[in-house]
Amino acid sequence: MKQSIFLSIYEKLEALVQRLPDGLRAPILREITPIKTLFLLQRPPRIVLLGDRAASRTALVNALFGETVARPEEDAVQSTSWQEFARSGRGTLRVLDARRPAALAALSRALGAEPPDLFLFLHESSAGARGLADDLDHAAAIIAFTDRNHDARPTIVGVPIRDDDAAAFDALQGRRDLAARTSSVVALAHAGLLSQNIALELPPESQLEMARLSGNKELQRQIAQIVIKSVTAMCAAVAAQPIPLADFPILTSLQAAMVASIMHVSGREMNAKRAAEFLAAVGANIGTGLILREGARAAAKLVPIWGSAISGGVAGAGTYAIGRAAVAFFIDGVSITDARGIFRSKRKGTPLLKK
Repeated sequence: MKQSIFLSIYEKLEALVQRLPDGLRAPILREITPIKTLFLLQRPPRIVLLGDRAASRTALVNALFGETVARPEEDAVQSTSWQEFARSGRGTLRVLDARRPAALAALSRALGAEPPDLFLFLHESSAGARGLADDLDHAAAIIAFTDRNHDARPTIVGVPIRDDDAAAFDALQGRRDLAARTSSVVALAHAGLLSQNIALELPPESQLEMARLSGNKELQRQIAQIVIKSVTAMCAAVAAQPIPLADFPILTSLQAAMVASIMHVSGREMNAKRAAEFLAAVGANIGTGLILREGARAAAKLVPIWGSAISGGVAGAGTYAIGRAAVAFFIDGVSITDARGIFRSKRKGTPLLKK
């Protein structure tokens, strides 16, 4: 459902962009493509668990979601197939518990059908040295199998169950075949940092789902900033063209799509009507846009050489301000009054708009 909404919005944007001059069309479409790909290809992360079977899968899953989505009694059952854990309206996580005693032969079908995005090596400090050595051997065999069957080379994140447990890190670093694949080691107690580290190691198409399901605000801000940066660049480029008023539907459509995208990143359902209501609530309505846009063109007559830069700068500053206000409201949870203040301060804070 959400893919069809995104597709409809971005198809309309692409249709509007076709009206632009030839020299501007290609760079704008290049900026749209990564955003479109990020949202349309969004899928649940696929994570394979390795390491100590005594470590609680339920505790890990619930820590990543920030709420109870798995039950303690589920730890007693180990499936050799991919399992899905979901948070209503927020996202889904796919997990394959590949720890011992599950044998590689039993796991091969699941591992061969879909490549993992990431390996998590869990370690419970009560495990003995012999058990840890066996867990490492088993992990190496699982990883070698996936390498033979898929082009992707997922990294390993070590997850000690106890904060003061250094054995997992030492063990992974002590194995040359695993050390090169280990990106970080983060204790389960630091769930926010763990979800960020996991997301950094995921492919782009599953990073967004991780940000939504975990509710990690820092992670959501990082992804939202990618959207803001691209849309700001597009709006600045469009506004720099000498086509008065004809570009306005494109600018407002891009800005509305940006707000709707940030809503989605925050874990909300995408809603074009609510995005338009937010724009109006912070004061980024059509009237304001026209005044800024055409006011910049009028001012540019006094300094014709800088005319395009002024117009583009005004549109870019306004778009950036809208994006920052949307992040503050939808991700950080500030009031609409505070979001309006952020929009005004960010819009006026740019050097191109200072008196």
